[in-house]
Amino acid sequence: MSDLVNGIIVGAIVAELLKAILEGKESAMNFRDCFHRLQQTVETLQVAVEEVKRLDEELRDSKLDDKATVQRRENMTELVDCLEHGKHLINKCSKLPNWKIWKRHMYAKKLMKLDAQLLRFASMTMQAEIWVDTKQMMADAKRLYKEFSSLSMKSTSRSGKFTYSNSMPQLPSKIVGLSVSVEELKRKLLFDNVSVIGVCAPGGCGKTTLAAKLCRDDKVQAVFGDIVFVTVSETPNLLEICQRLWAKLVNASCMPHFINEDDAIDQLTDSISKRKQKPALVVLDDVWSESVLQRLLFRKTGLKTLVTSRINFKGLDVVYPLQMLGQENARDLFCQSAFAPDQALDKLDHELLEQMEQIVKGCKGLPLALKVIGGSLRQEPVRKWRKTAQMLLQGNQVFEMHGDLLRCLSSSLNSLSKTLTECFMDLGTFPEDEKIPAASLIDMWVEIHGLTEDDAYVALLELASRNLITLVERTRSEAGDVDGSFSDLFVFQHDLLRELAIYTSRVNNGGQSTRLILSEEDLPKISQQQKEQASVAKIVSFNTGQMGPGNWFDIPFPHAEVLILNFSADSYFLPPFLEKMENLKVLICANHGACPAELHGLSALGSLKNLHRIRLEKISIPPLSTFTQAMQTVQKLVMVLCEVSQVIHWDIHSIFPMLTELELDYCHGVETLPPGLCSLTNLQKLSITNCPDLVELPEGIGGLGRLEVLRLHSCSSLEGLPDSSCELGSLRFLDLSHCSSIESLPDNIGQLQHLKRIDMRWCLGLRELNGLRAVECDEDTAYLWRPFEHVLSKVTFHIPKEDVNLKFLPTTLIRMGKLEVLRLRACTAMGSLPKSISELKKLKFLNLSECSNLSSLPETMGGLQGLETIDVRGCSARLPVTVKHLKGLIHVICDEETQKMWKPFLVHFKQPIGKRRGWPHISQSLLRETTDSNQII
Repeated sequence: MSDLVNGIIVGAIVAELLKAILEGKESAMNFRDCFHRLQQTVETLQVAVEEVKRLDEELRDSKLDDKATVQRRENMTELVDCLEHGKHLINKCSKLPNWKIWKRHMYAKKLMKLDAQLLRFASMTMQAEIWVDTKQMMADAKRLYKEFSSLSMKSTSRSGKFTYSNSMPQLPSKIVGLSVSVEELKRKLLFDNVSVIGVCAPGGCGKTTLAAKLCRDDKVQAVFGDIVFVTVSETPNLLEICQRLWAKLVNASCMPHFINEDDAIDQLTDSISKRKQKPALVVLDDVWSESVLQRLLFRKTGLKTLVTSRINFKGLDVVYPLQMLGQENARDLFCQSAFAPDQALDKLDHELLEQMEQIVKGCKGLPLALKVIGGSLRQEPVRKWRKTAQMLLQGNQVFEMHGDLLRCLSSSLNSLSKTLTECFMDLGTFPEDEKIPAASLIDMWVEIHGLTEDDAYVALLELASRNLITLVERTRSEAGDVDGSFSDLFVFQHDLLRELAIYTSRVNNGGQSTRLILSEEDLPKISQQQKEQASVAKIVSFNTGQMGPGNWFDIPFPHAEVLILNFSADSYFLPPFLEKMENLKVLICANHGACPAELHGLSALGSLKNLHRIRLEKISIPPLSTFTQAMQTVQKLVMVLCEVSQVIHWDIHSIFPMLTELELDYCHGVETLPPGLCSLTNLQKLSITNCPDLVELPEGIGGLGRLEVLRLHSCSSLEGLPDSSCELGSLRFLDLSHCSSIESLPDNIGQLQHLKRIDMRWCLGLRELNGLRAVECDEDTAYLWRPFEHVLSKVTFHIPKEDVNLKFLPTTLIRMGKLEVLRLRACTAMGSLPKSISELKKLKFLNLSECSNLSSLPETMGGLQGLETIDVRGCSARLPVTVKHLKGLIHVICDEETQKMWKPFLVHFKQPIGKRRGWPHISQSLLRETTDSNQII
């Protein structure tokens, strides 16, 4: 019997037996004395069993098993049988009528025999202590074995290592009330003879969190070689889901072309049926439809499916009903949101504590309600707590019906201002289970609510502080800085809170919302109610697939100010009614497909006289020569993950003559910018970021007399700035961070008298700047500025503290063929590096210091033939044997712990030590004297 059985099954059965004893004491008065003795014995045994369960977690894959271990496991099997028999016996005693005296005597003897058997096993705690001590010694031996194996590098394969899917939800730092559920669900998953297991409960109960925690369990990862986590949602994109399942379960390097959904399902079913790899687990999260579920179930030996849903589907082999939190766990979760971490509850006002208990009781154990309502009451007066408690306790069954649940959650909106409530309701117009670019929301709120960008950002922070949304910054934490960019800031919202936003919008407008949300099923004919709503809607949102001219209807939206087009397609036609939307101010086109989509009908935008902002995501931009009319009112143009054809031929100043902001992020094909850009006399912000193909800026860029912000972050091929850039008299912020090909700046850069801030991390060279007030750099480039300190007497030098919460590397990383420097310092949330990192052939410096959650380096690390320096301080990632192929490696920067891991490989590095060419100097305090062929620093 496995260690898992030892821990989980025995612990569960002991708990069940103790529960049966306690219940039997109340109903079977004739056996009360027997039950009391048996209770004492079982409680003694339970303490030892819990400790063994903990140690079994550490011994699950132990290589130290011997005959004694086998014997102990046989003893455990006997104990399980004895406990099961005891539970059955107690149930019989509880149901025995008083008049059956002879049976009462017989069962009393059996109870005494059961007590003696359990005592004999535990030997009145002494045997249990010996058992625990033995397990403890085995656990210690296993830990020593692992350390020895790591030092001797006997482990040479990562084939069974689990890699988190990009869509795996992140877990909170502290999870309340799910430990028992994880163990119970894991027992069903690993032992029950089932193929499809469902976790079913109302929205907001923690189904997704439970599934994500289960996927991170060590035993689950050891059993299943592949784990793929897919969010299905109420409006699923089956083609995209099939692509992700194919990549994980079949062959990521050979993705077939799926004609339609049926073809995708057929090909996937056929390929999975032939699959011979290790067992796999597929998690289908947030499933709403039985028909969708049936299409995504692939019943095959070695493949199990875990489904989370609000519905108990018939196709589930086993249903695990996730229960609401108990009062104690509910109180703990509520306190996490309502109070500061160091708040002592015994020092709180007595009245407030009473109201807290009433609120926790009124939330009926629903985790989402506890978190959201608790956050809304943080630092609020007792009077508000009392009002919230009264509202929650008015209904007897507030969480049993979906509408009642929404009304309960709406209590967290009561304290929001009118503008903040409107902002929250706007969130419902974006697709569920999708990250929302914060920049899209800010653009909307600036135009329709009259906020400044700073006010809109503060509104996001306020909603996040009340746990109504979650803010995640992808890489750089600069959104809150002056002139900071919002391009890396995203908003996540629970689907139940999205429904709350939609519900509140409808209720606040007498049943007719000013926000109209339509899906592909509503087209081309919409209901009469939707037509009436179209006449008053200010925000119109479409969620569709591929759309042609014949798929649209032609209904006017006379008051619409924002149009959101979310789709997944490779070709998309803008709706014909677009040119009639006279009040349109913001247009957002976001493609969620795998490749950039061809967008047709952009020329119709020229007829819109109030259009101010356009955002295009994952679009293949046609040449601007196809535009027949100038967009005289457009002030901001944003393109993200777009393919831009013939950008050099853009007549941009004729099409967008009033443009004040231009942003290109992660766009391909941008080698240079059109000369016409320099004629945009109103341009104030120019942001060309993460564009690895950009080589140069136009010579006439100095003609942008009103340009205040110039961002060129991570344009790794950019070789320098033109001399005319010194004529940007209004420039106050210049971002050249991670432009690794720039070696120097123009000699006359000191003419930028209004420049207040320059970010030049991983850029070299700077001259006199009289107006400069702050310089941001890193530890390795700070020394380059010291010779100029006497000239720049008014300048503040700032080395930002690393505070990175990077969870994954962007997919565009491997396209940066010229990337020489990759700094991932303090990325504590990152669990692995992609295998494709070996494609960075010119990488010379890799910083992994303080990446404490990085468990191992990929096997492909040996492919980094140009790597000269690696920093692994505070990073104990396991090393693959392929690191011995890093023939160009000169320096390993490490601490005492990581030095032990790297030293055995020094014999493989034959290249003599030389001075690092062109790399930042490292403080002598970090150097260690060594006579080996390479240096460990």
